[in-house]
Amino acid sequence: MEVIFFSLAGACIIYFIIIVIYSGIATSFCGIWLALAAVFILMGCFQAGRLRRKGGMPRKLPIFIYTSFVMAVGIFAATMYLVVSATDKRAEDGMDYVIVVGDRVFDTGISTALRLKLDRAYEYYLDNEDTIFVLSGGQTEGDPVPEAMAMYNYLYLKGVPEANMLIEMSSVVTRQNIVYSGSVIDRDLKRHHRGLERSDLRVGILTSDFNMYRALKYARTEGYGYICGISTSTDLVLYPHECVRESCALVMDFLKGERI
Repeated sequence: MEVIFFSLAGACIIYFIIIVIYSGIATSFCGIWLALAAVFILMGCFQAGRLRRKGGMPRKLPIFIYTSFVMAVGIFAATMYLVVSATDKRAEDGMDYVIVVGDRVFDTGISTALRLKLDRAYEYYLDNEDTIFVLSGGQTEGDPVPEAMAMYNYLYLKGVPEANMLIEMSSVVTRQNIVYSGSVIDRDLKRHHRGLERSDLRVGILTSDFNMYRALKYARTEGYGYICGISTSTDLVLYPHECVRESCALVMDFLKGERI
């Protein structure tokens, strides 16, 4: 058994190195792989020590440690299933608004993930010219400009009219993207669509595939009449990392008492 634990630890360390080489040490949450490696190493050492000292360890200690480990793995596997099962969301036409969740912006331009989202938004616009896009994303540390401004400029240059775009520049995490965008939609309804309420709207959520489950979870609490996911693909090298990161975010929501 200890061989399996040490092998898993080695795999985590190797994947961490791949992430650093491929995407840089600043890749969000990449240290989780070193943390997982440490857990597997500790389990491997415990297993090896238990075999060498069968009579020198309280009987309940191995039961407690292995039960805790299995429960943690089970919870993580369940959340990972939720994340992966929601990745393939096909767009439906006729959305009144589409919230586009922002992503990183660099001095050299927008990130690949953000470009994929914006290209998907443009494709959707070509088939749905009445849809209003809410471009959501603030300015996090290291971003030269707010994400929403970069998104607006990109889509405007591609030919999306100004009238089809609303900007939300305060959010820095997914929950804020969804909640703050709702306030932007409310203001737009008051200005241009008197009599309409959130419950009358068909709203699309456009984000990366790994982020889809959590984004839709937040959107379903906002009182819209109908919610549709519109997903974009993720780089295959980083896809496992992003799914693990999302699973950890869901676990944190659960620990805060939220339904997942």
